[in-house]
Amino acid sequence: TITTGGAAQVAMAALSTRKGYFFQNVSSEIMWGSWIGTAAPSTAGSFPISPNGILRNTVPCETTALSIYGATTGKVFTAWEM
Repeated sequence: TITTGGAAQVAMAALSTRKGYFFQNVSSEIMWGSWIGTAAPSTAGSFPISPNGILRNTVPCETTALSIYGATTGKVFTAWEM
């Protein structure tokens, strides 16, 4: 979940051996993500993840950390990586 609304957090730490990932925003609010820095709303390098929106990829995939921003504490996302 979003631990502190209005502040970015790491959803997936950097992992040089990552072969795939899945992330879904299961909340009712837009979240923002970034693979290249700290996620923030409407900021270069950040992208919106709509409610029920999904990010997924397999090889080749990002190996940097996934930063997630949510405006409200307690909003839920689900994620896995391999």
